[in-house]
Amino acid sequence: MLVLKPEDTRIKNAITLLHLLLKEDGISRVGLSRMTGLTKTTVSAIIKEFKDSGIVEESNQVPTGNIGKSPIPLHIRANVVYTIGVHISIERLETLLMDARMNIITHKRGEDYKKFGPEGVIDSLFSNINKIMEYAKRKEIDIGAIGIGIPGPLDAQAGIVKQPPKFKGWKDVPLGSIVQKEYGIPVWVENDANVSALAEKWLGSGRNIHNFIYILLNEGIGAGVIINDELYQGTYDFVGEIGHFLCYEQGQFKYLEDIAGVDVLLHLASSQGLRVKSLKEIAELLQQDNQVASSIVKKLATWVGSAIVNAIHMIGPQTVFIGGKMIVLGEPLIQPIREIVSHYLFGEQVVNIQFSSISSKAVQSGAGIYAMIHWLEKKEFRNLKRLIS
Repeated sequence: MLVLKPEDTRIKNAITLLHLLLKEDGISRVGLSRMTGLTKTTVSAIIKEFKDSGIVEESNQVPTGNIGKSPIPLHIRANVVYTIGVHISIERLETLLMDARMNIITHKRGEDYKKFGPEGVIDSLFSNINKIMEYAKRKEIDIGAIGIGIPGPLDAQAGIVKQPPKFKGWKDVPLGSIVQKEYGIPVWVENDANVSALAEKWLGSGRNIHNFIYILLNEGIGAGVIINDELYQGTYDFVGEIGHFLCYEQGQFKYLEDIAGVDVLLHLASSQGLRVKSLKEIAELLQQDNQVASSIVKKLATWVGSAIVNAIHMIGPQTVFIGGKMIVLGEPLIQPIREIVSHYLFGEQVVNIQFSSISSKAVQSGAGIYAMIHWLEKKEFRNLKRLIS
């Protein structure tokens, strides 16, 4: 994730090994050498630096039964850093505490704040983070960084929330610096769909998939894009804004999220005589074969499916994961999406469309992972720069 100079091969190699250690817990030096093509000498030298800096530890449980010297399993030290992952949605805030092996230690869910402006949301954010901090203090855990997932558009490098269409009153809010000033530790802010894709990559069904798209279906609709195992972020932090794909509806162009978001679904249901206030209630009507509910969901699914077809033709993923609030709708949502993708997919592509395996905690988990990886990279970057200079 760091921008490295071409000549800093050693740093690039270290970052590559760091990512593999995170993904392949218990891998040995021999395994790292085999997977990367780096020499055993290079791998051993970098692992020594990792051990000296407290990032990596060797396992006490060495495999037996092998002829000769058994390879020693390596692990990221779970307590090298603890991070807080935050999901700021349009309705409420959710936080969790995670260790460096991506184990979730505790999580909190905030009160609804749908009518709040930025100041009210930030107050709720501080309240929830404080609860995590108090828990960590009782357990003698030092928190090293905070990651925040929030709908875009953003300036992720500067930690500035530009003007999310569904967030009233938000414009150029320096969220990263506000939170960093409050807690005195590094803070990283990223698009909610992007960190969801990271969570699916590290913790979910995307672990062994090299290219995929993660669609986040909430009031706003976003997408995180993984290409060659890395999060693709583009030049202006506007990658994956699938909710702003143009759709031609009733004689005019409209954005996808304005005709297919959660709020639109609930409004359509109410306008057609369904007495529902939540997606769960619509899901219950679908289970009862309510034709009005089925018709509305199918229409929205068709729009989402058409956007996914366009995204597939641009990116060429192996899989499209669907997460967010709408997955509670189940098969009546995903089946029409699969049908339109299958019907309009160009050539002989075969793309799997499936629900996210970690949707309920995807954003906050991904935000915690995002902060943790950045923290580890920054620590090792400083260590290697010191050794090289």
